[in-house]
Amino acid sequence: MDRTTRKETISSLHQENILLAAEELFAEKGFAATTMDDIAKSAEYSKRTVYIQFPSKEEIHDRIILKGFMQLKEHILRSLEGEADFFSKYRALCGSLITFYVASPYLFAGIVDFQTQPLGSGDLPQVKREIFNVGEEINAILEVMIRQGITGGVVNPDTRIKETILIYWSSLSSLIIVAHRKSSYISETMGVTKHGLLEYACTLLLRMIAKEEQDGEETASRH
Repeated sequence: MDRTTRKETISSLHQENILLAAEELFAEKGFAATTMDDIAKSAEYSKRTVYIQFPSKEEIHDRIILKGFMQLKEHILRSLEGEADFFSKYRALCGSLITFYVASPYLFAGIVDFQTQPLGSGDLPQVKREIFNVGEEINAILEVMIRQGITGGVVNPDTRIKETILIYWSSLSSLIIVAHRKSSYISETMGVTKHGLLEYACTLLLRMIAKEEQDGEETASRH
């Protein structure tokens, strides 16, 4: 390993340690209440070292959100592997979003809250460009799935795909967060588990675009 490569490896290790420490702090205290001093102390670095690796707290936050987008993309791709028909892929997609939230609630919420800016938006930082690109890659995966449904005759051919993806994501992602945060209220007032509510939500969203549903598909789960 030459000197340059070794230096880059050490820098990458420092960055990873800082990001992990910051993610824990952001999840525990919130972004606004966390300082660079807090991050440096938690990561066991001097504040100067933290600033060498990242110019600002915002940069650290955006790097964490980028990691979340990349993990979500891989999570979705893995969930769709081996699923042949549109309905199976759709159900796998719903399940993957729910399991991703359970595994990484802070990253999931950060993705939902992130304000995406088009690449032509003035002086856009590189990390925000990367986030935008990964988000578009996720949208492309979902677009392929919907187009396969149209080709297979199970999705309405007049479906406006890009709008549908945005409606689906904003509706289900927000409901996933609410369902987990208000599970007791949902159980007491609706007589349904959070998982049953989310299954029902997936079914309702599917009806927006589906010409027909799988035989025997349940419209809700109340166990």
